Amino acid sequence: MNTTRRWLVVGVISAVLNVFLIGFLVGRHAFGPAGCGARGFRHESHAGFRQRVPEAVRARLRERLEEVRVARERVRAALVAEPYSAPQLEAALTTLRERSADLQLDMHRELLEAAGRLSAEQRRKLADARFLRPALGPGP
Repeated sequence: MNTTRRWLVVGVISAVLNVFLIGFLVGRHAFGPAGCGARGFRHESHAGFRQRVPEAVRARLRERLEEVRVARERVRAALVAEPYSAPQLEAALTTLRERSADLQLDMHRELLEAAGRLSAEQRRKLADARFLRPALGPGP
């Protein structure tokens, strides 16, 4: 490999690594150390809320999350199945919608119940949680 080509390869690798690092740092800044979505609940700033949700309830929510994950996998399987079957995809999407709605309803019930036991400061912190903030950028 000649010197010019070697420097070109090194330059491309360097550029890729820089873009990755910049993207990582921008994402970390935008979403904070806890990230967004369900991971945000595990952040220490939400410990007051998390401590007020009994373990049995958290276990039920984890089960619901697993049901949603399985339903998503079924949608994916229906999309890639050969031959394609619209009724199979429709059934998988219906199940996903139902499981997602069940999970959301349970989470809303727990939020309503737990929020009543939080202090004003803890409710303010919870209101600032990433999952309650507007989405980044315009929607589809």
